[in-house]
Amino acid sequence: MKNNKGFTLIELLAVITIMGILMIVAIGSVNRIIENSRRDTFATTAKEYINAVRNGVVGDTIVCGGVSASATPDGTYYFPIDTTTDATKDLMQSGGKSPFGNSEMKGYVKWVKSTDDSDPKNPKTDIDYTIRLTDTGKHGFNKDLTESDLRRVNVSTKTDAVASTTLSGATACEMN
Repeated sequence: MKNNKGFTLIELLAVITIMGILMIVAIGSVNRIIENSRRDTFATTAKEYINAVRNGVVGDTIVCGGVSASATPDGTYYFPIDTTTDATKDLMQSGGKSPFGNSEMKGYVKWVKSTDDSDPKNPKTDIDYTIRLTDTGKHGFNKDLTESDLRRVNVSTKTDAVASTTLSGATACEMN
């Protein structure tokens, strides 16, 4: 009497081989999803830095050269970002570290203030914000980007150097 209730060795090996092939394909897809998620989070963190600086400028919690940011003359100003300093920690109460291994971030938020006085009764002030940000693992932006340019595709995983927290030709600002 023969027992026909089990799997043969060949059937078992075929199933294991198919599962192995599926795992190889799945691992690549999962890694790509994780990488895209980290890039999205990096871009979102950069947007949060811009919003925090914008709120600080409007709310006069940032000072530039001893003057509240909203009272500064036309020009270029920047707020240095360095997650190891108290000023950045005060700016971003939720931390603001990199999604790539929770590493430290450096860079700046730069804004250019310009006033259009063509109508003396109604002068118009424009403030344009850009950011340059990298982490210690060389992830980040290779150039200054506007808020609308902060997308996954612009997050580089091989930036040449960590962004400086100083910017020549501009006035550095700090938390009040």
